[in-house]
Amino acid sequence: MNYRQWKKKYKLLHGLNPPLQLDKRRQRKLTKKVIKTVNHVDFEAVALSVTEAITNAFASIMRGMGGIFDLAGTMCRNVAENIQPLEVKGRIPSWKVREYGSSHYAVYEINALGGADEIRAITYSRQSAGKIAEIMEDDYIEYIRRTSPGRIKCHNNIAENLRVAVITAYESGVIKGI
Repeated sequence: MNYRQWKKKYKLLHGLNPPLQLDKRRQRKLTKKVIKTVNHVDFEAVALSVTEAITNAFASIMRGMGGIFDLAGTMCRNVAENIQPLEVKGRIPSWKVREYGSSHYAVYEINALGGADEIRAITYSRQSAGKIAEIMEDDYIEYIRRTSPGRIKCHNNIAENLRVAVITAYESGVIKGI
C-alpha cells in the first residue's frame, strides 16, 4: 500500500489526517526543513541578540530593584527625620529643583548669604532632579558631621515630650514603682 492509499484509509477510519507520530513522510519533510533553516541561521547574530536581551532584562530588573530600595531608603530617612530632625547651624548652601526650559529640570544651589543661585545639574526628570538635590543635601550634612560635628543639631522633641509625659504620669500617681 502506498502512502496516498494509507493516508486515505486512515482518514476514512479515524475521520482526520494521521498524527505526526505515525506519518513518517511528514516527519522526514519537517526534519529536512529544520536542517535547511539551521544551515541558514547566523549563530553569531543570534548569540548577540540573545545576550543583548538578557542584558536588557537584567538591567530593567536592577532598575526596578533600585527604585524599590531607593523608596525604602527615602522612607527610612523620613522616619529618622521625624523622630530626630537634623539641622546644620550656620548653614550656607541649600538645593532646590526648578524647571529649566520646557522639558528639563535643574538643581540649583541656593546661597543663603545673598549670592547668586548656581546650577549644579540638569535632567529630563523632576524625580531624578529631586533625588540629586537630596543626595547633595545628605552629602553636605555628612561632610559637616565629619568635619565639624558641633554644627549638627539634633532635635529631640519626641524624646523630650516622652520624658515629660512619663515624669508627669509618675508624679500624678498613674505609674507606680518605677
